[in-house]
Amino acid sequence: MAFQPIRVFADRCTGCRACEAVCVFRRHGVLGTATARIRIRKNEAEGLDEPLVCRLCAEPACIPSCPEGALCRDERTGAVALVEGRCTSCGACAEACPYGSISLDPANGKPLICDLCGGDPACVPRCSSGALEAGREAEGR
Repeated sequence: MAFQPIRVFADRCTGCRACEAVCVFRRHGVLGTATARIRIRKNEAEGLDEPLVCRLCAEPACIPSCPEGALCRDERTGAVALVEGRCTSCGACAEACPYGSISLDPANGKPLICDLCGGDPACVPRCSSGALEAGREAEGR
């Protein structure tokens, strides 16, 4: 199955964080950015705001890093998913991700990983700068 990752064009990102806000609203129905599964990181060295989102790695480092087996691949979207009840909030997955795409929930320490909104990512159409696109190829990353 061909999975559709979110393509990121950091040079187009304005840092508005609308992607974070819509992510939280879609998932929880509230306004805020603390529990967003997409994050904007300031890359001072390159002068860019970088959207960080799961890249659907062919061999994700985060899955085998979990000592409790709390991460798996969602068969429908290809995204890494949290197996409820197994996570001990150790943060090993966030440390293992080479792209910084996993953050930890400030309330409970559990990983926040983009689930592609079940295959229809809410952040993509809300990105007014064109920094996010749905597509199969990762050329823009």
